[in-house]
Amino acid sequence: MDRDRLVEVGVALVSRFGAKALSLTSVARQAGVARATAYRMFGGRDALVAAIMARELEQLRVQMKAWGAEQPDVSERIRDRVRGSLAYIREHEALQYVLRNEPEEVVRALITTSDADRPSLIEMIVDATLPDVVEDEAAALYPNVRAGSEFMVRVVYSCMLVPGSSMSDDEIADMVVRAVVR
Repeated sequence: MDRDRLVEVGVALVSRFGAKALSLTSVARQAGVARATAYRMFGGRDALVAAIMARELEQLRVQMKAWGAEQPDVSERIRDRVRGSLAYIREHEALQYVLRNEPEEVVRALITTSDADRPSLIEMIVDATLPDVVEDEAAALYPNVRAGSEFMVRVVYSCMLVPGSSMSDDEIADMVVRAVVR
């Protein structure tokens, strides 16, 4: 049994029982390994959660890079990424379970407090995806590449938190493009 498999089991458990129920014991039990194995691999729940977050950020990064990759036009590329992100969030079982049943866990990940010892989820997503921004996008993002990227992530996550909207995904994507592309 390797770490990646235990992380997959952890995501599956969150999809079925929520983030609050996640423990190394539950992951070990579900994976069919000794509890000591899970503790040896992660040391504690926080390390397991960090591994899950790292996996999810990497998967999102890969998707963000792929969405719109074929588009030569920066505006269309960003539209594709916004629409792709909105669909990705709606289809993500673990995230949807937590949003429905433990929304405070998502809010806790999104906000930053002055005493926080970790970056917010928004900052982590921006940091994970910035290295993949290509030159023409970097030049076009307003007011700068980091701020434009952060605005896109903030809009998508606000739509995640309040999913009902009078706007379609296309309209949301169009508004983001108008806000961040010069």
